[in-house]
Amino acid sequence: MFGGLTPAAWDALAGPRFYSTSAWLRFCAAEYGGSGDAVVRDGAAVPYVELDGPPKRGPYRWGELLAARGLPAPPPGGLLVGPREGYQTHFLGEPGGVPGVIAELRERAAGRPCVAMYVPTGEVELARRAGVRAPAVVLEADAWIAVDGWPGYLSRKKRYMVRSVRRAFAEAGYTVKHLPLAECVGSLAVPAAKTLAKYGIDTDPETELVALNSHAEHMGEAARVAVCFRDGGEPVAFCLYYVGTDAIFLRWAGFDYDRLSGAHEYANVVLVSQLDLAAELGLRWVHAGVQAPAAKALYGARLRPLWLLDLSSDSVLASAAEQVRRHNARFCRRLREDPRTGGALDLETWESIDEETG
Repeated sequence: MFGGLTPAAWDALAGPRFYSTSAWLRFCAAEYGGSGDAVVRDGAAVPYVELDGPPKRGPYRWGELLAARGLPAPPPGGLLVGPREGYQTHFLGEPGGVPGVIAELRERAAGRPCVAMYVPTGEVELARRAGVRAPAVVLEADAWIAVDGWPGYLSRKKRYMVRSVRRAFAEAGYTVKHLPLAECVGSLAVPAAKTLAKYGIDTDPETELVALNSHAEHMGEAARVAVCFRDGGEPVAFCLYYVGTDAIFLRWAGFDYDRLSGAHEYANVVLVSQLDLAAELGLRWVHAGVQAPAAKALYGARLRPLWLLDLSSDSVLASAAEQVRRHNARFCRRLREDPRTGGALDLETWESIDEETG
């Protein structure tokens, strides 16, 4: 699974990139099966999985994602480069080894597609220097909140908002406790299912209990939750997270909406409590992920692009550079012109890659 390296040696390459760690990759393998491996060459490395067809996870089905954006797509199957969950793909180790890693990925793909998903801008630049010519397609805006100085670096209006949010939450009788997931997993299935149902996903508490237990079983003590209680009753909300070497990575939130009082539960459980914890632990970031960028920008998140990059030497995207450029420009423009997110773009990471964001 780790290209012949021991888990400890692999994790030394992964460093602070939690979704590339050996523990997370083992979780993905247990959760989704398939033939996972890694290329390790010239001091650099990247994980991948062999696919016979589309990935199980919808956000990783490159054909559907590209078609929805009006772009040509590589056929299903081949190599999915990077982890199968987590929305983060990194080339690990020595930047100078990336050309060799990409060359070996292409060899292992044997003429099939070789697609990296949710790639940060810096990794796209490494691939460019390694000779990848297919245009990168922006998929999502990734939210990172700096811990140092928060909320002091927010505007006066937003600092007042944070104080009001904290006060309303406390006055409603809520408390948040940070617990190992394994200690409370059975009480979180209902809020997990209700939140997914709110967003149109057909599920039930029994199904979500299986998913929560998978995190508890395969990630062990690393799987932790901020659990929200009201007046000592059963949990009304939770946020599953992982503590990395310099960041907290938010993973999954659930809310029992029928039992909420409207006292800013999302902001407190998902953002404020995590920022408080990160400060206590001396961490630099809260990685808030790809959902609800406007809500996260309100609390100081910086938004960075995540890209799809076809590493194949004969990518079908190579002949669609102008279509890709227009898509990327529209995506960036929507964020820039929205008053909720316009000031939150991490401009250095949105700067054009071959003028793709326009």
